[in-house]
Amino acid sequence: MNKERTKQGLRILAIHRHYWPDTPPYASILRSIVLRWTEDGHKVEVLSTQPSYKQQAIPRQPAVEYLDGIRVRRLSLLAEKGRLLRKVFNIGIFSVAIIVYAILRRRFDVIMASTAPPVLTGFAARIAAKLTGAKFVYHCMDIHPEIGSLSGEFSHPLLFDILRRIDASNCRNAAAVVVLSRDMLNSVNNRQNEKLRNVVIINNFSLPFFGDEEIASLPVEMSKSSGVFRVVFTGNIGRFQGLDTAVAAMHQLVGYSNIELVLLGEGKALQELKLMAGALLGKSVKFFPHQPSAVAKALIRSADICLVSLIPELYKYAYPSKTMTYLCEGRPLLVAVEQASEIAGFVCKEGIGMCVQPGDIDAMAGAIRILADKPHSLDNMASCAKGAGKAKFDTTTILAQWSQLINNLQVGKE
Repeated sequence: MNKERTKQGLRILAIHRHYWPDTPPYASILRSIVLRWTEDGHKVEVLSTQPSYKQQAIPRQPAVEYLDGIRVRRLSLLAEKGRLLRKVFNIGIFSVAIIVYAILRRRFDVIMASTAPPVLTGFAARIAAKLTGAKFVYHCMDIHPEIGSLSGEFSHPLLFDILRRIDASNCRNAAAVVVLSRDMLNSVNNRQNEKLRNVVIINNFSLPFFGDEEIASLPVEMSKSSGVFRVVFTGNIGRFQGLDTAVAAMHQLVGYSNIELVLLGEGKALQELKLMAGALLGKSVKFFPHQPSAVAKALIRSADICLVSLIPELYKYAYPSKTMTYLCEGRPLLVAVEQASEIAGFVCKEGIGMCVQPGDIDAMAGAIRILADKPHSLDNMASCAKGAGKAKFDTTTILAQWSQLINNLQVGKE
């Protein structure tokens, strides 16, 4: 790489199925990352698709636009609406488009892809990087297909084995593999039967929002009544969160009329959980649909404690990024994750909440009851939570790590 090109920074292509203003957390996180790279002097492009993450309509975005000085190309795919064949078709089209786009523009020094859609996005980005002489960065927000095996999506042994081999190759051949926790790093190394030197840990930061204004108070229907002890969960209400344990725990707490569980979000488990709530629905167990980030953060600030919950074994392959937002808003945590996990160890070490085993309804109910009976103990937890969030997940610090990652790749090209 010539010195003039080095002074100008690198040309980077960032790839993800969803990009702001689409609503998954990574859509906004990625915008923050690429904006930081642009501020560092790199020339960045984003390849994504038209908004499609949630059922509610988000206006169609320009096919090509310059946002924050970054060229964003959005592809149009078929509306999926739960149809498997359309989903598979879209994954295939997006994967092919990654390779074609990189070849046609043929100008990138670095191509980064995340794990959405899983495995094949990383594979396509790796091939695109190899064909064009770029370096491949693999941002593993989740580790697949292991997660798909837990959900049953990739339960067929042959399919699982093929996808695992592909993703293992993605990791081996990347210039850098970014994971969110030491648990995830160990999982990547364990399936390789070797310690990869290209794996780095860069966790996420508090959910950013763009264009929203801070709000002084919650909508009336979401406000908390005086004397109520509120447990809050925000995010995807899906198969992996194990939220049935929290709802079942609320049935054990019917004698505590001042305790409520509030769940904000949407997902495949939503209707099942509403049915499970039964007579508690709308009373001590409340559901609210997806909201703008400013509203979600205001709801989090209204909580006495915030819930982080995962199904068993999932901590090895993912890290609940809502944790950062909870802590940065100064909220203590109730964590239903195995004691061996990094997040449980962190919560216990920092004194920022309580931990219970996933799926243990009695322990969940007991923890909520203890915390509700001793509200003053939460004051110290809240103070520690704010400090721990600042120390471990500060946005400026995390973005500096992304800058350093690219700087290391840049030095390697000189």
